[in-house]
Amino acid sequence: MIWSLQILRFLAALMVVYVHAAQTAVESTGSNGLLPHDFQVVGRAGVDIFFVISGVIIARTAPGLTWKSFAWRRFRRIVPLYLLVSIPYAIVAYKTGFGWRDALATLLLWPATDQMTAPALPAAWTLCFEMLFYAAATIVLVDRRLLPGLLAIFGLAMIFRSVGPALQFLGNPLIIEFGFGVLLAYAPKWKPAVWCLPLGAVAMVAVGFIGIAPQGGTMEFLAGEYGFQRVLVYGLPAALIVFGTMQIDAKPSAWTVLGDASYMLYLIHTLPITLLLILWTAFPIPSDLIIVIGVGTSVLFGWRMYIRFELPLRELLSRAVPIPAVVGEKLPPPNSLIGKP
Repeated sequence: MIWSLQILRFLAALMVVYVHAAQTAVESTGSNGLLPHDFQVVGRAGVDIFFVISGVIIARTAPGLTWKSFAWRRFRRIVPLYLLVSIPYAIVAYKTGFGWRDALATLLLWPATDQMTAPALPAAWTLCFEMLFYAAATIVLVDRRLLPGLLAIFGLAMIFRSVGPALQFLGNPLIIEFGFGVLLAYAPKWKPAVWCLPLGAVAMVAVGFIGIAPQGGTMEFLAGEYGFQRVLVYGLPAALIVFGTMQIDAKPSAWTVLGDASYMLYLIHTLPITLLLILWTAFPIPSDLIIVIGVGTSVLFGWRMYIRFELPLRELLSRAVPIPAVVGEKLPPPNSLIGKP
């Protein structure tokens, strides 16, 4: 475990929470508050940091695992919690129109049919790419000789993206950011590279001020519009930040625990912010106060949900029949599995 990356995961989630809280402040008051919009848009890049970190973690942990073990571990870590958090959003979406495309995007995290369709949970568009990356990693674990074929499919899909939604999704340039993480996983540790962290952060913040921040919303992100631009202006700085962070020797702490809770925070943060928007619309308060309360409430709510809901769910799922963790490993006797994760 690279504990410094665990802390960075929390900071990346916090960036996403911040940008959504800032957007809420604008909706409620029409003002960005003390910090300008050109600075606030950097919060979107938290997603790009997540993608690069995922590439590092999967490249570090997948070798030696059976494909079944890898797939099960990723499934139980991501999907059950996601589906449970999605329930209230799906209920709301059902009342306004929830067709088969929405069901496919929400349940299977596959957004590309005859048209691009986002999952009911707003933040889940990123999970579509996470699961696509996990599927590719699983295929490689089945047979490493399939890797060139997968890369060829990605390249061809990128070339022929204009054909339709499926190729837009499979050939989305954002997938390159996972590749950055895979490359970093094999990079040797080099202490002076810690300076890549502030360098990447400055570059990421500068994007908004020089007017090259990628535009669009969820549908544009899924379709890969402005994708190459995003990889260039957010993906490369994200890779610098991740590489710099990897040079830091951190130990388990409250910050790493928050990093472990970052997935819940990312999934659930739009709920308290949306509910507070209703309150602020009726009883307006200053923009900066909206942002501070929105971020603070989201972190506190995500933390409590992590303690009360996610950890017990993980414990429950860990008691399921395990799959051998390493190629050739034999399952221990059933009785020895009781009480072990």
